[in-house]
Amino acid sequence: MQERYDQIREKSLEVTRENINYWLEYCFLSPRWWFILTLFILTWVVFIRLTRNETNKPKLLFLGLVWIIVAANLDGYGFDLGMWGYPGQLIPILPKAYLFDYALIPVTFMLLYRYFPKGKPFFYATLILSGGASFIGETVFEWLHIYKTYHWKMWWSFVIYFVLSYLIRGMVEYIFRKKDPNEG
Repeated sequence: MQERYDQIREKSLEVTRENINYWLEYCFLSPRWWFILTLFILTWVVFIRLTRNETNKPKLLFLGLVWIIVAANLDGYGFDLGMWGYPGQLIPILPKAYLFDYALIPVTFMLLYRYFPKGKPFFYATLILSGGASFIGETVFEWLHIYKTYHWKMWWSFVIYFVLSYLIRGMVEYIFRKKDPNEG
């Protein structure tokens, strides 16, 4: 058993080395890499500027953290299962979409929650953001050779974004619900 595991681990290390070499040759300091880095930084700069005087910032940041955890894990599963890949990467280790998992997805959903916290506005904003991210965003990033689908349909992304938006919002609302001091 241990010997077989060591063989698998060695193959995994070889793939990691190949990925680092690919990244150094085709990604690092390329215009695509600078675009990814710039967009990553700009996303957070926009968030900071738009929420500078936000009184609800802990709630927003917690929502963003949950999105980061969920997005990074689902992204890792999809990548490992061969559903999609990232020909353009910010860093070569753990070839995931840091731009998406740690910037674009959490920040856009934090801003959605900030401006449309509940009711019909939340529903319509979630519908538009989920559709835009899935059908426009994924297409644009594929065209830019930053993202590539293999066994994935964009409408699955739409459903996942939409459902997760409600689940994560519900969890955050539950955790941050203020207890009524008159309750026993």
